[in-house]
Amino acid sequence: MLCEALTLRPLNEGDAAVFAELRRKAIDDSPSAVWPTLEEATSQPLDATAAQIARTPEQIVFGVFDQHMLVGIAGLKCEPFRQLRHKGMLWGVFVHPLYRNIGIARELLGAALTHARSMRLQQVHLRVNTENHRARRLYLTSGCVGYGVERRAMCVNGRYFDEEQMVRYLDREEDDEFPDSRLHSPRV
Repeated sequence: MLCEALTLRPLNEGDAAVFAELRRKAIDDSPSAVWPTLEEATSQPLDATAAQIARTPEQIVFGVFDQHMLVGIAGLKCEPFRQLRHKGMLWGVFVHPLYRNIGIARELLGAALTHARSMRLQQVHLRVNTENHRARRLYLTSGCVGYGVERRAMCVNGRYFDEEQMVRYLDREEDDEFPDSRLHSPRV
């Protein structure tokens, strides 16, 4: 069972500093899984980070906190264009290494999918490094299916990495509610 000190909630502009800190940890931990480099992330002004995580009708970023420490993040965004409004994009999923293997990533994914349903999205897309077996397993066991691989999607220090493109369909009968939600999460 998860520690009661862990809470899941949408981030807001006031969380920009802790979000930026955890993103830098993500880049340091998994540079082939995060698009900005550490240099790019470090040079981003805090107000730009605040805008990146601000809740809007098109985006939301969830965070899991251990008291005041942000330990996990996941973002969901959708296009403002009517013809693309049926789908969203999951991005930035990361859990601090000291908090892995206790279900935080699954909780974040569940919160994002629940919110996607409330937005009336029919599918959520994501991209995952093909060498990130833990993340791929999470997505596959959560109902995501792969539909293609982008070869050489990222080049990190001269080495290329492939990314699998996946989708989780939300408009099917078997997709009622996301199972296994154990963290305290207020309705968003």
